[in-house]
Amino acid sequence: MIGAIAGKEFRDYLTGRRFLIIFSFLLATITLSLIQTKMGLESWNVPGSEGPKMYDIMFGLSFYLGFIGAIFALSLGFDAVTREHEDRTLKVLMGHPVFRDQVILGKLLGGALTLGVAVAVTALITTGMLLWIGVTIDDYLRLFTYFLLIYLYLMTFFTMAVAFSAHSKSSGNALMYSLVMFLALMTILMPIGSIVAHKLAGPKPEMPDELKALQEQMMQGNASMEEMQKYQTLMDEYQNQTEKWFKRYWKIQEYFQMFSPENDFTTITNYVLNPYAEKSEEQGMAYMVANPGENEKPKHSLMESLSFAEKELAVLVGYLVLWFVVAYLGFVRAEIR
Repeated sequence: MIGAIAGKEFRDYLTGRRFLIIFSFLLATITLSLIQTKMGLESWNVPGSEGPKMYDIMFGLSFYLGFIGAIFALSLGFDAVTREHEDRTLKVLMGHPVFRDQVILGKLLGGALTLGVAVAVTALITTGMLLWIGVTIDDYLRLFTYFLLIYLYLMTFFTMAVAFSAHSKSSGNALMYSLVMFLALMTILMPIGSIVAHKLAGPKPEMPDELKALQEQMMQGNASMEEMQKYQTLMDEYQNQTEKWFKRYWKIQEYFQMFSPENDFTTITNYVLNPYAEKSEEQGMAYMVANPGENEKPKHSLMESLSFAEKELAVLVGYLVLWFVVAYLGFVRAEIR
């Protein structure tokens, strides 16, 4: 029965006008972006230079796939349950020998299959366009893993929309709740993290007046050797205090960043696409080193790259499980009229 419900949802999604319009818009955006990239590469082409790498081009596409893709996933799931209420077909469906958990699992599976097809088509078109513009794809496994991560990311927002649909009275309410949560996770969470980090880390250390005076004397060339040594000692102390403050600040900020699906997606995909990207804990902030050259930094394996973002991966999977449970419990316990 789950397969039958999933098959019906899958056919309804693929033939629906909403799916065709938003998915076409996503593909058109990706295609135009890559065409623009090709034109830019042709105008700046240097004879004898090495062609662009896959990770150099895909960084720009990640924004479109992350933002527009999330909206696309939300559009599929926000009326998964409420549509049945509004069309008065849910009561008829429940009149058949079918359990509630089979219905919600079938709907989730149908949406998962639809997103799988969408991601597969996007992957094929993107790969073809990359080859067309002359991009060197030196690791197809990394590119395949990248699109698997996109699928995980889109499933997170799809299950979130289904969860709100299972707890809402109408599709309009479900869409509103989904968009509010989407905007909160994508835009509001990071500024809140910055404010909290400033509060908890305390005031940033200020340069002592004595150090300012010594610095001014040195700039004027009036400082003695003893004053120069004292200046260096005070400056070292001030820099150590500032570094400790930044470590506290970025450590707090990092916790908020991890709960942003967009930040998690960007962080993970940057590691996956760029085999030279590595994590550094300097100043308490994890960041990626851009491609520094094969002779300067080691090339990491795919498993090593994924290990750098294990926290972000765990948060994305956690979101998926959370919304799945909320959707499941919301539908199973709902009152059907």
